[in-house]
Amino acid sequence: MQKNLLLLLLCLSAPLLVTVGCDKGGNNFNITSASEQFPSGSGSATAVNNQLDILFVINDQPSMSSFQDELVASMSTFMSTFQTKGFDYKIAVVTTSGYMADPTLNGYNSINVAEADFNDFNGTVHSNVHVITPADPNIFSNFAINAKPSKNTSGQDNRAFSSFRQALQTLRPINAGFLRPNSFLAVIIVDNQDDFSGNGRCVGCNNNQRYNAPTLDAVTVYKDFLDQLTGTSGATARYNVSAMAQTVSTCQGSTLSTRIMDLVNQTNGVLGDICQADFGISMTAMANKITLLSTQYYLARVPVLSSIRVIIDGVQILESATDGWTYDSAANSIQFHGSAIPQQGANIVVNYDPATI
Repeated sequence: MQKNLLLLLLCLSAPLLVTVGCDKGGNNFNITSASEQFPSGSGSATAVNNQLDILFVINDQPSMSSFQDELVASMSTFMSTFQTKGFDYKIAVVTTSGYMADPTLNGYNSINVAEADFNDFNGTVHSNVHVITPADPNIFSNFAINAKPSKNTSGQDNRAFSSFRQALQTLRPINAGFLRPNSFLAVIIVDNQDDFSGNGRCVGCNNNQRYNAPTLDAVTVYKDFLDQLTGTSGATARYNVSAMAQTVSTCQGSTLSTRIMDLVNQTNGVLGDICQADFGISMTAMANKITLLSTQYYLARVPVLSSIRVIIDGVQILESATDGWTYDSAANSIQFHGSAIPQQGANIVVNYDPATI
């Protein structure tokens, strides 16, 4: 008797499982559908805060002068989307001499304690702005100073990787607070030489070409460092490394930047050829990739792709890899493109049917 009554109640309630409602875009979805707001919060959607922390790692050798000029010339193009969409960004520069500030370095000299401090000096004038933000009224002129560090002629070998590591982990006041808990970290290496990081190597040994040296760190050491620093890994990593380096031809030196290319490829970055006359296209590609990764929103459950509805500020956005959203199955995330990139302060809602109950 009780079993029959239970079956009757289940039958009567079954239609409720397919009851439909309407989302903010006017599309029907099942009562079992998920509705997520970004950033996550209770009630109505909360405002998006697009935080970017961008660290340029720039070779400070005399041979870099023309490349530094090209970087400065492309900066307005690189910054276009970040400024148009109101991103909350920080921009700093560390030189490839930054590794010398690491007290665990073989041959460390305390006189080099400030080598990993963010740069504000071009050898002639100071910008007096170590970290550029949207509040800076002289963004491009200050970057033009910071991106042309005074030239290092001491001849030590090149170590872009251990230089950005030291800049990001130092407790020195100038660098303090640069990396924020919820930001996307973009490391951009600008270098006409390859990386030869390894704290067991002596300072100034000039043994650049010794790829098989036992004191050379594996590239994965620095990927692991960034994974741990940002608290993420794999497809959900909230950082990437890009580079303007010798990736196609050797306009200076005798080797391609194979180790730098390896780290960029491992971290979903963009490679640009430092030997090209105009950095604009490559820097735009870097900005686009940073924007794509920093504005992706991870879903709590795997969705039925056809059921996804994305609403920004009450307006439904269509699926499009040009000016809309796409779904990344590896990261289980929604990514935005072109004109659909959310404005700072936008409200985002994603409705979908979960693939499993």
